[in-house]
Amino acid sequence: MNYNLKELANLLGGEIKGDSRSEVAGLAPFFQAKRDELTFAADEKFLKKLGETAAETVVVPPLPNLPEGKTYIVVESNPRELMPKLLAFFKRPVKPMEKMREDSAKIGANVSIAPNAYIGHDVELGDNVVIHPNVTIHEGVKIGEGSVIYSNAVIREFCVFGKRCMVQPGAVIGSDGFGYTKVGGKNTKIDQIGRVVLGDEVEIGANTTIDRGAIGDTVIKSYTKVDNLVQIAHNDIIGENCIIISQVGIAGSTEVGDNTTLAGQVGVAGHIKIGSNVIVGAKSGIQGNVADNQILSGLPLVPVKEDMKIRASLKKLPELLKRVKQLEKLVK
Repeated sequence: MNYNLKELANLLGGEIKGDSRSEVAGLAPFFQAKRDELTFAADEKFLKKLGETAAETVVVPPLPNLPEGKTYIVVESNPRELMPKLLAFFKRPVKPMEKMREDSAKIGANVSIAPNAYIGHDVELGDNVVIHPNVTIHEGVKIGEGSVIYSNAVIREFCVFGKRCMVQPGAVIGSDGFGYTKVGGKNTKIDQIGRVVLGDEVEIGANTTIDRGAIGDTVIKSYTKVDNLVQIAHNDIIGENCIIISQVGIAGSTEVGDNTTLAGQVGVAGHIKIGSNVIVGAKSGIQGNVADNQILSGLPLVPVKEDMKIRASLKKLPELLKRVKQLEKLVK
């Protein structure tokens, strides 16, 4: 589906400048956008890198010297404040959930659908898929062959699963990301128009939540296992063969490499990159980029042996403070 650029410019109250272009194929993140897609640059770090996005059409604030070779929609407001309008424009329409729509679904061979499961419009279930009671599968979801979805799981619209995935009870895949922006000083919700895409043989634990992408997709690659009570935010990309243990929280737009393990209750900041073959110990905090092939723990994050020394030294603090006070008295 293509979108009319003049209609979009009118919606945003912007002016089209640069090379002529009548349509765009969709909206995409700055660095992931394709040539025929639209992206936006609101912050200085993106405005300085307009030449690094493949997108040939960009929403920008007024600038004195816009690089040539692209089409711009120049808006007077901060493009970030226009995000609610922008994402609503590109949001895919969803059909009403009037009743079961198995008549429009594509059901493979030997599929088992238990009582009280809801199958939405245009769902695709591969061969040998098992759907347990009280599962809700929204419109346009695609689930690969041999996958199992346990009771009370919710799969939101347009999410895509690979082969032999497993979703444990109560998990929610494709919920809205925590996306808001300030408009007129008030927190205003931004539509989340992306999906969640799982590779092959991904397992999602009970009561885990995985948010759909705001723009683009949240991706969990093949053979990764996610434990119970984990939060994975919008636009995260989790690599192959990772282990994400219970109560981990990963903020938005973070990338995790392959074969990486995050132990229980690790907190991960947003917009960072964690390398491959990394192990991070329980209750650690990851605030910045992490290179490949490390074993780390603590807050701030340090090599695990150093963190163990720090923890051991903490036990000595009361005695050390007592000795310091004694020395201060002697000095006086």
